[in-house]
Amino acid sequence: MTALVSAVFSAVFVQATLLANWYVEHPVIDPGDDSPGGGNMGNVLALPFFAVAAIACLLFPLLWGIAAFRTRKGAAVKDLSEISTVLQGVTSLVALPVAKALPYNWANLTILVAADLVALSIVLRPLWSRRTGPRSA
Repeated sequence: MTALVSAVFSAVFVQATLLANWYVEHPVIDPGDDSPGGGNMGNVLALPFFAVAAIACLLFPLLWGIAAFRTRKGAAVKDLSEISTVLQGVTSLVALPVAKALPYNWANLTILVAADLVALSIVLRPLWSRRTGPRSA
């Protein structure tokens, strides 16, 4: 489940790539701006960044899938789920502002927050199940 939810990061960057590409193909021409690329240079620079981020974010579902598969087989997962969550959290620092800038941003923002909360709950579940009382010696 978490692997599917974490795929939202890729979807956000794909949508941002498509939007930036649309702006590159349909530039708004400002007669007073004679710089190279005009006012559209930000989209020209953002396009490859968003495309690379969309591909890089496919790593999260892969890591979650590996962790789930290894857990099912009884193999030691070690810190794979924690690493996935940390990477997802770092990526959310970039993905959340990108999602907020997209049209219909509240839906994207909500899905990203849900993805982080699901990932965090999976990682913290073992910590919540431990006893917090005094240990017997």
